[in-house]
Amino acid sequence: MKDIDAFLQQVKFNCNVSDAKFWGYYSICGLLLRYRELYRSEHSLKPWQKIANEEVSRWIQERERLWKEIEGSELQNIVLEGKSYNPFDINRLNAVLQDEGLLYGGGYGTFNKPTFFVAQLYGSRDHYDYQVHYAGTELCRDLAASPAMLQGRCIYVRPEVLSLFLWDRFQEMKAKPMGGIAEELFFHYGIPGSNAAPDVLFEKISDMALDASEVSVLHEAGEAFEDELTDDWHTILSSGCDKATELFLRGIKDIRADTSVMGPLKIIISTENRSRLTFFLTFLDGIRKTIFPEIMNAYHLFREAGGWAVIENARSTGYQKSAELQAQVIELWKRQNDIALIAKHIRDTVRK
Repeated sequence: MKDIDAFLQQVKFNCNVSDAKFWGYYSICGLLLRYRELYRSEHSLKPWQKIANEEVSRWIQERERLWKEIEGSELQNIVLEGKSYNPFDINRLNAVLQDEGLLYGGGYGTFNKPTFFVAQLYGSRDHYDYQVHYAGTELCRDLAASPAMLQGRCIYVRPEVLSLFLWDRFQEMKAKPMGGIAEELFFHYGIPGSNAAPDVLFEKISDMALDASEVSVLHEAGEAFEDELTDDWHTILSSGCDKATELFLRGIKDIRADTSVMGPLKIIISTENRSRLTFFLTFLDGIRKTIFPEIMNAYHLFREAGGWAVIENARSTGYQKSAELQAQVIELWKRQNDIALIAKHIRDTVRK
């Protein structure tokens, strides 16, 4: 492939179109955080390097002006070596890019936002009948950035994204040490309040992210395994539900994947991998905690007694509850086709 820059420009155009249409879905704090991450990525800045306020303010103004200009545009096909590819035809695109040592990802994220990235290919391996591709240094991305993504029979892992999440969490922990799960997480990976130079510290965190990213791989594998209701679930998600309801719906599906026999918790328990357990719990967001409170209760007992059976009991309970709730939601949808009724049912159920 002769002109990598031309390829990256095409992908970046689609990234900008997606951002132009979906930036308003984020909260103010969420958007500001994504601005910062995207600015650092586009300027190849390390997470400890300071950003001048006037520079990032000017960049935001320019980016929002661009979004306004292209918000009515549609995603464009990617042209490679004279052939045109749908931007979501990632298998065929990667077949061309692999000789260049590049990895391309494209799919749909939260709020059904199209999301794309290009990175150097770090490596690939098989996981059962799936192929796992690991992204190295990222060259192009949009506002959204998930640590892992399932597309067909492939799982795309982005350790660089996870490294930045972990870096931010480490800085928060240093600012307010409270002896919580995050401190235990970094302790297990040999980073207990380190005063090392930023580049040395980030190297340690990046190594940690590469290991912890296997939790994301197992989540995607669990999601693929629990796929018998996928079509109905996507129909409900595309029905125009409000943001909170969509996040709850996605949380239910996530908990079912996490607690599946093919998901991360089952493997963590079978291997008694405490470091990955603390990683899983550290990044368990508020909605998933609300849906799956048993796991945090179990963890507190686990810290006191040290037995893995209590974690397994919580996993089994979480799987049964999330599977039942998902089935109930689909049954309600088929019977009454009323997203407001579904939203009420979810909230009433998780509050019990």
